[in-house]
Amino acid sequence: MKNDTTERMRERLLSLIDAEFESDAAFEREMSLSEKTVNNWRRGRSASFMKMLPRLSERFGVNVGELLDMPLRRDTSELSEDELRLLHLYRRSRTLPQKMRAALKETLEVTINLYISTASELKAKGAARKKSEHRQQ
Repeated sequence: MKNDTTERMRERLLSLIDAEFESDAAFEREMSLSEKTVNNWRRGRSASFMKMLPRLSERFGVNVGELLDMPLRRDTSELSEDELRLLHLYRRSRTLPQKMRAALKETLEVTINLYISTASELKAKGAARKKSEHRQQ
């Protein structure tokens, strides 16, 4: 491959294929690719995957920046320490098989949304209770 970005993309893509598919042929069938396409990618004979970034991104549930193994932005100055720790942990999860990473992301999203909705409900109940107590006085 000609440059580091293309090489990183190739390695990342091949690891995703290996993690989710029994064979290159299974991936090629699902993506409607010609036979030996992935073999050519593996051998560095083709970088045709670069033309397919949106499709690949959608199929594996990652953004193009993750496929390229590049951060979306470098300025993290506005993030809190907790946000930086979570971001660092999530980025470390790139080494997990894609299905495990997707499950981790979903668990985190569900958990955070549950806490947010519960906190909102408790706040609303507390406000209603105060309003009721105020009327009773």
